[in-house]
Amino acid sequence: RPPDPAHGPHSQGYGPQDQGYGPQDQQGWTPPPRDPAGKGIAGTLFDMNFDHMVTPKLVKIIYALALVPITLLALLIGWYALAYLQEGPAVVGLVLLVAAPLIWIFQVLMTRVFLEFVINQFKVSEYLRAIKDKD
Repeated sequence: RPPDPAHGPHSQGYGPQDQGYGPQDQQGWTPPPRDPAGKGIAGTLFDMNFDHMVTPKLVKIIYALALVPITLLALLIGWYALAYLQEGPAVVGLVLLVAAPLIWIFQVLMTRVFLEFVINQFKVSEYLRAIKDKD
């Protein structure tokens, strides 16, 4: 027989059944829309007031383009590692073989951190503009 809900540990008004303390709607300021004027990249390029920024729209492309040389460099290091394993000092080949993916991860991480910093600066600028326009 199931326990009586009126006499269980959840009958004290605490826990998920208590509707008084659930998530509530936040009041106040909300961030501005990402592209309020609906301008695309071309429209943003010719915005002479610089009210809309083009860099946040291009970050995905910049990141993808940055991954290409980073990956090619890691593959080149891996190729040299295999060459050293076959005809050179094997220790150098092993070090390069271990280093290639580590170098790739480090470079991708640094590229990502830099681009996230750039995007963060644009978001701060957008939020400050919205606060200024609100007054």
